Amino acid sequence: MRKRQKQFVRLLALILAALLALSAVAAIFLASAHAQGEGTETADRYTLDMEFLEEEQALRIRQRLVYTNRTGEALDRVEFSAYANMFRRQSALMYETDALGAVLPEGYAPGGVAIERVLVDGEAADWGMAGDEELFLRVECGLEPGETCAFDFEYTLLLTRNAASLGVGESDWRLRGFYFQALRREDGMFVATDPLQHVNYVYADRADYELTVTLPERYLLAGPGEVKALDNDDGTRAWTLSAEGLRELCVSFGMRWREYAGETASGTRVRVLASSRGGGPRALETALETLETYENWFGKLPWDVTLAQSDYALEALSLPGLIWANEDALFNAMALRRALAKQFFGYGAYAMPTRDAWLSEATGEYVAYLALEESDGREAFLQALNEDVLPAAQFMLPGGLEITSDGALFSASEYTTVVRERGALVMHEMRAAMGRAEFLEGLRLFYQRGLAGDVMGEYDLVYALNDASGGDWEAFLTDWLFNISEYYQESYTIDAIE
Repeated sequence: MRKRQKQFVRLLALILAALLALSAVAAIFLASAHAQGEGTETADRYTLDMEFLEEEQALRIRQRLVYTNRTGEALDRVEFSAYANMFRRQSALMYETDALGAVLPEGYAPGGVAIERVLVDGEAADWGMAGDEELFLRVECGLEPGETCAFDFEYTLLLTRNAASLGVGESDWRLRGFYFQALRREDGMFVATDPLQHVNYVYADRADYELTVTLPERYLLAGPGEVKALDNDDGTRAWTLSAEGLRELCVSFGMRWREYAGETASGTRVRVLASSRGGGPRALETALETLETYENWFGKLPWDVTLAQSDYALEALSLPGLIWANEDALFNAMALRRALAKQFFGYGAYAMPTRDAWLSEATGEYVAYLALEESDGREAFLQALNEDVLPAAQFMLPGGLEITSDGALFSASEYTTVVRERGALVMHEMRAAMGRAEFLEGLRLFYQRGLAGDVMGEYDLVYALNDASGGDWEAFLTDWLFNISEYYQESYTIDAIE
């Protein structure tokens, strides 16, 4: 009996030792997996700690990026955008000469980024600016596939007074493209993009963001995600912003704003920051009604939305989770409906903004009219289409341009008339041919697949419409896109959409 007991004890000890060894191996494996970025499912994380220098019209920024190499190849460097350097010298400005007066109403003044320190995993790194206008930053590092490291940057951002999406107005500061953002790597190269177009949104991976800044009490912070403020005893507020799954972070802060807030039935929070006491509540009411309509049709928006009044905004500019609008646009229901539609068919289901601009522009434009129909009825919907959209079909297209032409080829007025308004008329024909319920279901599928995927294309829309209706709409859509003038003459002989 004792012999058997000793054998059992010895066996139990061996089993325990084996289990301990396996646990140690598992721990080593898990630690290695953590060091390698916890797998490719973990998003990169940007942390931005900003010091507000009001008199200097500048920000001191301490930025950390926890970055995982998902390229599938070993890297000896990572490249970042430095789009704020566009204002470093006048030759770098990416505007046409005839637009400079509107963009720079007070004339040119230099701005840009002054880098003080760059670290990789806490150690000083070799770095340098790239490109003729220093719009890109290269940082040397050694990263194997799946490996993670931390980039730390310390720099000062000098802002200028302008009407662009990065600068200072009379009462608000607008920040887009203000931080170093890791570029996507394709075909063995980091993709350098134009700082003015939203193309750079395509070449950035989804990431999580944490931002902190202390502002004087007269300022409020506008941005996507969860925004909180804590009053200090010195006449300032400490602001924090947390957002997940964004490809780009845009924020602003302004004086003389009043805040109005609410949320949709699905829990999406909406903030309106406006200087008008009467207009702010109206804008919030319109935004909530419109957003609830869109979420009922397409599904919940993956981020909260802030609408911020901006002195220099030339129109309602829709950015991920943030809409900048001048007073006229902020209190214009159709302008808000268009801007909110772009949150779904501009950033949720994202198409290339120049090559396939019509996918988001035409869809968002027509969805805004559908929201008008839902709110004000069929008669108001038809009246608006006949007044706003139908005349665009009579427009003589310059130089053989079509609805689907590259957006960069159009003037601003041509873009509105051809891409947005003619495109909306094509969407109306799709809706009339396939039925309202099937058309909305097709757009819902398109949006939902965009949330799960990357850049959407023409066939993604066709497949979504086919799946929603059980038909094949490729020929119909293509025919209308390229022959709208002929069909206008055939279909609208009495100049009316019914």
